[in-house]
Amino acid sequence: MRRTTLLRRAVGPLAITSALTLALPITGASAAGNTTGSIRSAAAGSVRSATDLPPLPQPNSHGLTLKSWTLVAGYGDRMADATFTTAAVFTPRGGTPWINPVQVPVKVRIYLPAGYRGDPARPYPVLYLLHGGGADFQQWSQSDSGNLAATLAGSAFDGIVVMPEGGRAGWYSDWAGATDGHFAPQWETFHIEQLLPWIDANFPTVRERSGRAIAGVSMGGYGALRYGGRHPELFSAVGAFSAGTDLYQAGAQKIIADSMWQVGASIGWTGLLNPWYRVGGDTLHRMETVFGPQSGWAAVTPVSLALHDAYNGYAGKLALYAGGANGTGETDIYGWNHTLHENLDSRGAQHRFCTGPGEHSYRYWTEDLKDFVSLVYGTPFAQCPNGWGSPTP
Repeated sequence: MRRTTLLRRAVGPLAITSALTLALPITGASAAGNTTGSIRSAAAGSVRSATDLPPLPQPNSHGLTLKSWTLVAGYGDRMADATFTTAAVFTPRGGTPWINPVQVPVKVRIYLPAGYRGDPARPYPVLYLLHGGGADFQQWSQSDSGNLAATLAGSAFDGIVVMPEGGRAGWYSDWAGATDGHFAPQWETFHIEQLLPWIDANFPTVRERSGRAIAGVSMGGYGALRYGGRHPELFSAVGAFSAGTDLYQAGAQKIIADSMWQVGASIGWTGLLNPWYRVGGDTLHRMETVFGPQSGWAAVTPVSLALHDAYNGYAGKLALYAGGANGTGETDIYGWNHTLHENLDSRGAQHRFCTGPGEHSYRYWTEDLKDFVSLVYGTPFAQCPNGWGSPTP
């Protein structure tokens, strides 16, 4: 059975630059022609750029300091990037950090609904979309990958999409250990404890569980299942596209361990070629650096969370998508997701499981997103996406 990596070969030892073209970040002066609007530091009170971006009532709050708020070209006034610093990325650990400053800029891309300007007081639902391994916050919006604007055009979703940075191999975790340079990212803290309330404080959102959904692809699919399983009080729907589901699998551990050495805690280009961002040691050490002692992995492993009824409250708005069902393509992903499907069934957790032949590719994931949005915000399609037929019972 051929192993398809969650990083889609993004961490190949000799092909790191070319393979990471899924989502290379564009920042600073190199962004000319790709972003517009004035990049400016946030002062106390509301922030508004010269290009009339939506005002942010609480730009510096919930542990986040806003450094810039800029429009993304090509989407009118609907897509913008927020750049933050936060003590969560990074925090010193295990000695004196070998990078200075320890805190590095972290970006979040936000896509606003078409009617946002005309009805600014209306509360909108929010969809959090998590990127995959080897990529960054831009992945879901880029035309050669998620192509978000086109993917959601004409769909039942009329809300705000939040696409946060999660590191090239952050694994949506508060790292228990540290890089070889004595610092660690706290991604779950950033996303759940800081960004989520920051979004609610600065945009007119439905500020309760019913107004939030979370979904992701590959590593981000693991992140969506992790956050959805650990914080069911915050989300009402979860979508996982070709997700990692089982930290105990040797194949999954190899993928994760390799990513720790090859890209480590890097964010976009930041730290990508810096050895202090990496994690050395054997596979178990690298795994425990990210997820903590092996004895506690059940609390962050979707197949285990399912057996403890972590997903039973989603009332059918939990959806799993995986290719590889015909013995070719992402066969490992299929096997891991099928196990999660069986565990959910054994606990009576309603969910949608769509599977069929397919590779680890956005060719399938954009269709998965359309299906998920229909399930959560409209009328569920009778058939699964990608020509896969009916959902697996």
